[in-house]
Amino acid sequence: MKQFKKFSLVCLFILVSKFTAMAQVTGAFWVKGDTSKFYPVTFADGGWTSNVATELEIGRSNVHNDSWWRGSVIAKFRYHVTSWGNGSNFIDADIRQYSNVANLNKMIAGWRDGTGANSSARIIIWMRGNTSYNYNANYAVSPVIYDGEQQLLPYQEIGGPAHSFKTAVDSSVNVYGSTYNSSAYFIGGGTNYMAGKLAIGTFNPGNYKLAVEGTIGARRVKVTQGSWADFVFYPDYKLPSLEEVEQFVKTNQHLPEIPSAKEVEKEGLDVGEMNKKLLQKIEELTLYIIEIRKESTAQRAELEMLKKEIKKKD
Repeated sequence: MKQFKKFSLVCLFILVSKFTAMAQVTGAFWVKGDTSKFYPVTFADGGWTSNVATELEIGRSNVHNDSWWRGSVIAKFRYHVTSWGNGSNFIDADIRQYSNVANLNKMIAGWRDGTGANSSARIIIWMRGNTSYNYNANYAVSPVIYDGEQQLLPYQEIGGPAHSFKTAVDSSVNVYGSTYNSSAYFIGGGTNYMAGKLAIGTFNPGNYKLAVEGTIGARRVKVTQGSWADFVFYPDYKLPSLEEVEQFVKTNQHLPEIPSAKEVEKEGLDVGEMNKKLLQKIEELTLYIIEIRKESTAQRAELEMLKKEIKKKD
């Protein structure tokens, strides 16, 4: 009976320990320093030894925490560190934040796996200074703040670089949305809708709905055009004379109605519009060739008549 009680206590202890380790962990911390800087805060990967990803939520629901319009943020990090080379490592982030005060609208500037050459089991998140934060996690994350006061700067990554504060958000950080550390496959056959802009190989799509920094490969490209160049063949089309074209080319070093090299370099090229312009020039060339052929035919006929006249005289 005593052995059974002892065994039961051991099992109960194991179960309590297991559920305690898996219980939600909540807390709060203050990053000191300046609001114009982002300081490294390290968080433990508490789920690593349990073979699951750690899920860390960082929140500030009230924009008036700490001071008027200081800002709000709801962010979630899901991560698993490499711990000296284990290949299943990743850090995924989803961030929603708001502030109407200039230069105070961002609270998270970047992140990094801090275990490339060590087993410290910690990630680094750069967070805005002079701001309070709350957190919730599925495992203990034990935040440590390197703001020059609570912990001295820089934070020295074991076997890696030293990390100080940032003054700007990393370009790879989606400040209002999701940032994923790996590829995404959408294998459904339905429509994938995107209301905003799409940038590939660049973080700045400019005024374009789709911006690609690099080469696009496709089997077919279809451009919808509002008009085409067949107006060249209309009876009322005024075909420029070859003398006029020659004078224009001498003066401008490009064909009429075709953008110059400087214009293309500055403004880019509208593929559909350029195809229309090129077709217009081909159609104009066709008319020139037809005209030249008519002249040539007439000249040959005239030459044949002259030959016959010469033979008669002989």
